Amino acid sequence: MSRIIDADSHFMEPLDLWERYIEPEFRTRCLRFTQDPETGGHAMLINESKRIRGVGEFSMEDLLGVGVGYGQKEDGSGLGSFDFSSAFNNTLEDMDRRIAYLDNEGFECQFIYPTLGLMWEGQVTDPDLAAAHCRAYNTWTLEVCAHHRTRLYPVGHISLRHPTQAVREIERLADAGMRTIFVGALPVDGKSFGSPDFDPVWDAAQYHDMAVGLHLVVHPNYLGHDWYADRRPGFMFLSMNGIQDPRMALTTMVYDGVFERFPKLRVATIESASGWVVEWLDRLDYRYSYMGHSCQMERPASEYFERNIWIAADPDERLLPYMVELLGDHKFFIGSDYPHAEGFTDPVAKARNALHSLPEASVNKILGENAVQFFGL
Repeated sequence: MSRIIDADSHFMEPLDLWERYIEPEFRTRCLRFTQDPETGGHAMLINESKRIRGVGEFSMEDLLGVGVGYGQKEDGSGLGSFDFSSAFNNTLEDMDRRIAYLDNEGFECQFIYPTLGLMWEGQVTDPDLAAAHCRAYNTWTLEVCAHHRTRLYPVGHISLRHPTQAVREIERLADAGMRTIFVGALPVDGKSFGSPDFDPVWDAAQYHDMAVGLHLVVHPNYLGHDWYADRRPGFMFLSMNGIQDPRMALTTMVYDGVFERFPKLRVATIESASGWVVEWLDRLDYRYSYMGHSCQMERPASEYFERNIWIAADPDERLLPYMVELLGDHKFFIGSDYPHAEGFTDPVAKARNALHSLPEASVNKILGENAVQFFGL
């Protein structure tokens, strides 16, 4: 029987995670949720002394609703009406309940990214504080999954804001048996992910055989934000364009020679769809053919793709079969995005339907075998 793996799902961290798990010297500065008396008790995130009530026109309640609203849009709910009560009652911290979800959907195992962790890297810019937030979160994930380590694989959060601490955290997580780390797809101090400053992080990931997921995060400088400097466009625009950031982060790694310097590094774009990949490779390969001297690539991007890069696709993508036809069936896998509202109910059935034109052997690779190769299971 073929293996079926959920390669992109999420925790809903308890709202007091950092207050409980961060080291004492950072506790007065850590992220915390509270009720805002100025808005009648609405949820509010505190970053140091700064109050964060939402993202653009998107309230904190809406943000939490998107984080826990799995299946609600299918029932006819829309943004602004999602039930976010489970963000407060810690039901999503129940890993036995998550195992039941895996059993119901037919997943052998699941790789789990943060939810609140996708929000704070655009806000916490102090390197030491960012590294401390990562350590606290990673400690919690290992603890909460301790009784299900063969089926629930937490993805370690690493911040490039402090490369030295990131390397130490990779070493700690490798010793704890983690298989993969997550790096937020946002510019850090205006630097390419191919900056030499970050080479120690990629070197540590390669040395410890840790796969690297480039996952979108919420940050104020997402691709496209300059088009709405005069007003707030609303969360729909941000959500559509945020998925381009992992693609851009990967491009900088290819362009600046990361995969030349670290030939065994495995990297995947997460929650960034797959329909862009052929055009991306064609564009890079064509320009490399006559402008390659202006970058740090030593070979066409398509060769790095074959050796170092994987793509997490949405289960119901209409373009995925065509990506497979042009690039092969060995580089794509799927994720449910559970329990996010933009996630996919019945993900395995949706993927089988989207891939019905492919041979069964190809479908099996995309549903599980490719993830096995990427994560090193």
